[in-house]
Amino acid sequence: MARRRTLAPKPSRPRPAGTVPTRERILNEVERLIAVRGVHGFTLQDVIVPLRMQVPAIYKHYRNRDDVLIELARRFVDRLATQFQIEADADPIAALRIALDRFVVFKLANPAYVRLALADFATPGGGMEYVKLAAGGSFVDNFSSGPLAPMHRRLARLLNAAARTGRARRIDPTDFYRIIKATLLFRLVFPDDSLLLRAPSKREISAIQRWLWALARRILSIDVRGTRAKRRSANR
Repeated sequence: MARRRTLAPKPSRPRPAGTVPTRERILNEVERLIAVRGVHGFTLQDVIVPLRMQVPAIYKHYRNRDDVLIELARRFVDRLATQFQIEADADPIAALRIALDRFVVFKLANPAYVRLALADFATPGGGMEYVKLAAGGSFVDNFSSGPLAPMHRRLARLLNAAARTGRARRIDPTDFYRIIKATLLFRLVFPDDSLLLRAPSKREISAIQRWLWALARRILSIDVRGTRAKRRSANR
């Protein structure tokens, strides 16, 4: 069975400023500002000051502020699309837990995405829904088409594999993802959002991973004690 490890966010090593394209530097600064101030807590003037640029320089790369946020959301959609990878030869229950652990790490490593996602949920039709626009369709559409569809298919395979073991009940993958994503987003911002304002410790990451797995275990009716007993019997 695959051994579960506490996974910590791995921040990308920043390249020297001179080697980073201006377009990417703008996105990086916007990402940093959203993480600490929120989606609507900064202006383009706040973006250019640390970059030692003038506002017109931004307009060479983006049409307006919303255009910057949509492009940033597209970056997060690309990262989200890699989630729920299937571990080869892993016990299905263990593989699902590893995938959920990595999902926690993804959220903690991308606090600006957490805030953008919450802004999307709070902006029904007619508003600027950044993640939806970046993904090229509605949340419902992304279960079957678009850049996030493969991620949802992988999650469905993980859940089906777990159910086939007889140790987890079957559940609609959309319902499972709805509960897991919504509760994790809420956990990271309420009653405070301190984990989005700094790098969390390994202990804090592990605590959230255990919390999310406990929730998933209840949703899927996984009997951990029974599972352990079966493993002990099989090893005798």
